[in-house]
Amino acid sequence: MTLYLKYRPLDFSSLVGQEFTKETLKTAVEQDKTVGAYLFTGPRGTGKTSTARIFAKAINCQNKTEGNPCGSCEICVEFSKDSLIDVIEIDAASHTWVDNIREIIEKAQFQPTKTQYKIYIIDEVHMLSKGAFNALLKILEEPPKHVKFILATTEIHKVPDTILSRCQRYDFRSITPDDIKTRLEYIATEEKVEVDDESYNYIVKQAEWGLRNAISLFEQLISDKKITFEHISKTLWIISEDAKNSFLLKLQWRDISVLEDFEDLKNSGKNLKIFFKELSHKLQEETIEKLKQWEDVMSDIQLLDQLQDILWKLKNSFDETLTLKTGLLKILAGYSIWTITAETPRVVMQTPTAQKSIKTPQEEKVEIKTDTTSDMLKETQNIFAVEEIWAEPLLQTSSNWFDIEGLIKEVKKQWAKAALTMSLRWSVVSLNGSTLDVKSKTRIAAESIGKNENKEYIQRAAEALGIQIDKIEIL
Repeated sequence: MTLYLKYRPLDFSSLVGQEFTKETLKTAVEQDKTVGAYLFTGPRGTGKTSTARIFAKAINCQNKTEGNPCGSCEICVEFSKDSLIDVIEIDAASHTWVDNIREIIEKAQFQPTKTQYKIYIIDEVHMLSKGAFNALLKILEEPPKHVKFILATTEIHKVPDTILSRCQRYDFRSITPDDIKTRLEYIATEEKVEVDDESYNYIVKQAEWGLRNAISLFEQLISDKKITFEHISKTLWIISEDAKNSFLLKLQWRDISVLEDFEDLKNSGKNLKIFFKELSHKLQEETIEKLKQWEDVMSDIQLLDQLQDILWKLKNSFDETLTLKTGLLKILAGYSIWTITAETPRVVMQTPTAQKSIKTPQEEKVEIKTDTTSDMLKETQNIFAVEEIWAEPLLQTSSNWFDIEGLIKEVKKQWAKAALTMSLRWSVVSLNGSTLDVKSKTRIAAESIGKNENKEYIQRAAEALGIQIDKIEIL
């Protein structure tokens, strides 16, 4: 038996999270004020089906205590053995047609054999056809006194309003990381598995607020009654934080060498899907921190949107590598910028030209097509004005300009961080005597080059090329 089934909650007390739902359902059972139809909705792995099973057992329990099933009476014992015929679980994904629902309605007319109530648990109810929903509608509105329905779904928007209005609805929230970790610690103690904190944090993060996902991954990673992050790194080919930082920085600066990094990761057998998911989480955290400091995050949000688009397309991709590489090429080419049209005052996407010399008027500034009678669109011109975004770094020259590529190669040999080489690519660099003048396109590039440690890297690299630099001037 898998750990998820072995440690599936048996009563409301062992159910993780969903405090409001638990207390409300327990009170309804204790006071015998249950209704004919319930609807549980929320993300996968949050306990909808488990709650439905506990609720069904509690309603029919012969010795319930404060709304909780006793677990030892005849009804509870048969339920735990899946031999209680009065509680029927149905997967709507495989029972989608109207005939399936008509069969349920027909059997529902008969009295339960052992229990007080005959209970139907219909999982993934949004998968029912239109005809099936219509057939279900009448019995939900006026169910027999001995019948109760518990519907569960992850996609509430696909359930007709006529069905929603006839059910008592409960929304299940994503389980908090702390609750997931606490449950994993309990399972580890019961199974006598040693787990380090770094491993717990990794599993919780990968679970994406779903307890079922966390337990499944936890079980997968057990080796000789231990789970260590070192073992996880080898098993799942986890990429180091430095590599993630470098890769993300190159994406932010549109450094084409990121394609070489991608090939290296692919050839080394790394899990690219997990890698891009972690990049997305990392960028999201960085963006939030920047917002707290009132920094400009428009380009970060654009990149985050592009990464999310790549991950979404991976779900239906027939070639993962092709999908990922195409997404990278779009990012490097500056595939999308923000602009506004008069027809719909919203953000839309356009493709810019990479070369400044042939830049179109649409790329030169935000295009506003206004109606002379529209004051609203006039106001939006200033609100949505955006900074130009270039697909290539500055490669301008001057009479005293020297081999910038040679300098960058030498800087790399000094083991400088990728941020410095990318900052140099985005700057106009010229040598006046023994002074290196640097004019950067962005504030970030200027600050990077202006750091004392980075200046030392540049001076050492220039010395290796036979160039004497006594001073670096940031213009």
